[in-house]
Amino acid sequence: MFKRVFWATLLGVLFGIFCAWGSKNSGYDMTREMWAGIIMNRALIGFAIGISRWRIQYMLHGVIVGFIITLGLSIYPLFAKPISINGFLMLSIAGIVYGFLIELLTTKVFRAPMR
Repeated sequence: MFKRVFWATLLGVLFGIFCAWGSKNSGYDMTREMWAGIIMNRALIGFAIGISRWRIQYMLHGVIVGFIITLGLSIYPLFAKPISINGFLMLSIAGIVYGFLIELLTTKVFRAPMR
């Protein structure tokens, strides 16, 4: 169990750094708080995947957990002025992709499947 939580959380942090870096390079003015929020959100996706015992197909597991956890971050653009549907969709899709990748790499590459 520790191996799975460790690798999934570490991958979440790494993907969070990559995601925040990509957001910065997209021309959007990023604050430290936004950087921290993105990194922590992706780390939380990894941690949730690592501790979850939800017995479903592993790739679907990563997609669902990634989407649910990312909703906390991706819903913000829907309440911002002006409303940004594109921001919501981009963050949600990124959460789904990162959840999938975290689960795939944790299960297959680092050989730490759910038990």
